[in-house]
Amino acid sequence: MQLELDPQAISIIIAATSVVIGVFMSVLSLRNLVKSRQASVFLDFHSQADLEFIEIVSETIVEWNWTSPEDFLEKYGPRSNPEAYAKFILVASFFDSMGKLIEGKLTSAKLVPEALAVFCVSWYEKIESIEPYIVGRWRSSGSVNSTKLLYKKLKELGYRSPVQSG
Repeated sequence: MQLELDPQAISIIIAATSVVIGVFMSVLSLRNLVKSRQASVFLDFHSQADLEFIEIVSETIVEWNWTSPEDFLEKYGPRSNPEAYAKFILVASFFDSMGKLIEGKLTSAKLVPEALAVFCVSWYEKIESIEPYIVGRWRSSGSVNSTKLLYKKLKELGYRSPVQSG
């Protein structure tokens, strides 16, 4: 038994096959785009964390100490020490941005470079005692919440701070 197809049936089959192949190729292209974007974000994290940034983060984590929000403000606040406060804002903004990317599902905490992950965990544990002050001062919990989300995701991945509190 031989199946005979007229030209219209053949063109419908070819069109349907083309659509299926087009959808398949689109899905593959989208997957590659997502992987490419995640790689781009990973590289952006690295390029933003230059030597100067690493020195600033290290200084704020290791050398800065405070006993209360008032003590923090006296030592590192915008009026008493504008240079230190600028460093604080730089680091806070960096980790906030990383947290917002994860919050928006634009990247994964798994893609945060290991050195930055350890710095973030150490940073959040350092500022945790003044978190309510920061939220009140900035009139927004958004920045702290994004950093806290990043911190929690990194802790879930097993990262911990090498810096001993004390």
